[in-house]
Amino acid sequence: MLNTERWIAFALAVLLLIISPGLPAMVPGFLLVIAAIPLWFKTDEKWLSIALGAIGVLNLIGILPVFVLYAALIIITTKELVFALTGGKTIEYALTFFCGLLLMAFVMQYLGVQSWLSAVVGATVCVLLHSILGSQKNAVAIELVVVALVMLLIEDLEYEAAPPLVWTAVVIAFGFSYFAYRLKTADIPGLFSAALVGILLIVFAGISWFLIMLSFFVLGAAATRYKMEYKKSIRVEEEKGGVRGYINVFANGLVSVCAAVGFGLTQNPVFIAAYLGSVATAAADTVAGEIGVCSGKPLLITTLQPVPEGTNGGVTFTGEVAGLFGAIFIGACAVLLGVADFSLFVAAMIGGFIGTNLDSLLGELFENKHMWGNAGTNFLATLGGGVVTAFIWAILTYFS
Repeated sequence: MLNTERWIAFALAVLLLIISPGLPAMVPGFLLVIAAIPLWFKTDEKWLSIALGAIGVLNLIGILPVFVLYAALIIITTKELVFALTGGKTIEYALTFFCGLLLMAFVMQYLGVQSWLSAVVGATVCVLLHSILGSQKNAVAIELVVVALVMLLIEDLEYEAAPPLVWTAVVIAFGFSYFAYRLKTADIPGLFSAALVGILLIVFAGISWFLIMLSFFVLGAAATRYKMEYKKSIRVEEEKGGVRGYINVFANGLVSVCAAVGFGLTQNPVFIAAYLGSVATAAADTVAGEIGVCSGKPLLITTLQPVPEGTNGGVTFTGEVAGLFGAIFIGACAVLLGVADFSLFVAAMIGGFIGTNLDSLLGELFENKHMWGNAGTNFLATLGGGVVTAFIWAILTYFS
């Protein structure tokens, strides 16, 4: 959109907000649908008109709350304004996030609601998507729909998160993520995706769960830098020098976040086991791969035949030992932080070790055949490691 169009969009969003308290709950959605019609016929913004119409219809039929409707509109238009005014500087990401939250404070005060968790998640997702999509055509439409749906999901969870807890999570998660960015272990999308993961972990499960995840990232960063020059010489080093992007963060952290949310909503300890198993798998796989590749010719996990270094599905004895250490490390951190007892430690150790070998097996059977990429393998391995850990923990608990 041109700068003038950004100002017009922002002004319309604010005007709609101002008149909303005197209107029935579904009227804003109806007005948004009406506004999308001329946008379809008189501009080239077809997908944006569809996006506006879609969230308008969701409000009209009672699915999308008024607060989420306004929040999504204002967060996106604020982002558009900030990026237009800053001229492409890195600081625009932080400005977009904080300006969006500042306006959300006024929106919540005006509408008489308290939804800081969904506001923070919405603003983070908005900036994350922009860092990924940039100025691609239809980026704004995608951002608008995704932000609205993610905020709707958070609202539907009906989880009571006190504002001080949410802000504490924001400070801690963004603080460590920015530190990782400055150390060049994460790019900007990786920064915001890691911050999002951290916020959800802290809010739903507590700071200890976040520290366990942080220990995995520290261990993984150290393993990635292990004998980097040698890895470069045989061309098996991580892409971008080991800098983590959003795909890597979500592939290794999505199962963990789901487990944390499940624990926050139910307080069922099975989610602790699933969480530890997924993180232990990610840690074991990272350490096994980064150290094992430097320990001689690997053997293919399915045939035990020698294969070149860096081959998906290749394993070495040193890598297996390193992977077991990675799982033990995560389990020990959980015990020290008071998250796990001995049975959870044992389950996470075994589940993480099985999970890293599941990663190798999936890499050989499916990734090598180009059925999916490394992210798909990591996600399924962490899921498998979490499930196995929960199952082992249940057996240990039953017989204890």
